Formats: sequence, C-alpha cells, structure tokens
Amino acid sequence: MEQIKVLIVDDEPLIRNALGTILATDQRIVTLESVDNGLKAVEFCRDNEVDVVLMDLQMPIMDGVEATREIKTARNSPAILAITAFSSDDYLVPVLAAGAGGYLVKDTEPAEIISAIHAVHNGTAAISPSVSSDLVSAIQSAYRDTSQEVRDLIEDLGLTAREVEILNLLANGLNNTEISRKLKISEATVKTHMAKIFSKLEVRDRVQALVAATRMGLIEIPRDQ
Repeated sequence: MEQIKVLIVDDEPLIRNALGTILATDQRIVTLESVDNGLKAVEFCRDNEVDVVLMDLQMPIMDGVEATREIKTARNSPAILAITAFSSDDYLVPVLAAGAGGYLVKDTEPAEIISAIHAVHNGTAAISPSVSSDLVSAIQSAYRDTSQEVRDLIEDLGLTAREVEILNLLANGLNNTEISRKLKISEATVKTHMAKIFSKLEVRDRVQALVAATRMGLIEIPRDQ
C-alpha cells in the first residue's frame, strides 16, 4: 500500500502534535516531519519527496503564503493544504492564489482533515464549509472588474455559455454529481466541460478556476450564501 507522505508545518508544538496524532489514525498516510516555520518547509520539500504539506499561515521567519508560493515553483511540487485558525480574507485568497489546493480551519473534524488530505493529493479542491461561501465574495472584493477590456478578454478565452454556467454552479459549492443533476447532463460531460474550463483559464484545479473566473468577473456568489 502506497502511503501519502505528509509534512506538517505549524509554529505551535501542540498543534503539530495534534495533527500528527490525527494523521496516525489513517494507515494510508505517513508523517515525514513536523517543522515550525515556512522556511523550514521550503527547505524540507527541496530535499525530500513530499506528497502533501499541511501548512499553517501565520508563522515567524516565513509565513504560510510565501512558503506555499516558494514550494509551488518547483516541478512536481507537493499539494498544499492550508490549515489555520484564521478564516480572514487576508489569508484565504492569497494562499489559494499562491497555489494551495485546499483551505481548512483548525476546528475541522479529524475525519474531514483526513479526507481533505486525500482530496488534495488526488488533485481535488478541499475547502472548509465555514469559509467556502466567503471564497468567491472575497475574490470579488479584491479583484472584481467589469470593464470592457475584461469582457473582451473573457470572449477571447472562448468560454461557452455552458462553461460559464458550470463555473457559477461550482461557485455555489456544487460537485460534479450535483452539477450533472442540475443541468440534466451526464457526470462524464461535466468532467469534459471542467477539463475545457481548466485549459482555457490555464489553471489546474477547481480552486484556481474559481480564483481566475471571479477575478475576471465571470462568476459571482449569491448574497444570501
């Protein structure tokens, strides 16, 4: 059985120990090391084969956003799962834009942390429900631009009406199965559309697609969510 190799990064010893205990409950996961700042994480990832990094965000020497950016510059870089006590927009958008594949808050249930590690390792986004509804709103607040230049850019990308519709459903938190039911199309067709969206937006996953699409004014989230 191939195990997922994880690096834990947090400046608080109690948190590092707690996360290590949680990960030890899943035989498919092995904790390689625990470090207390972003710089050590960057150095460890350069010297070792890591699959997933559990990354705190507010740390001394180098914070989690900068460490994520540095780690993701490497070829075949590990997946980054941000896990923090903060759901502030100051961290949410920057760490996802830096390349993180997921964002969890530290009161997340242990089973959900385990599931999120498997998800980001498999290339699927993992966002805590408590912050998912804030994600698109945060990006809109920071980046929204409805100028003619942006509309022209959207047209140049060649996104179809169906692809924009799927992006909006994605922004509302629907998964592939739910999107297929909503649009009355097969799940395989949804996956095909998603692959085309990723290609046109030049992104690699759902989180990055949300960031890019919202920045360009393609999607918005309902105010009541």
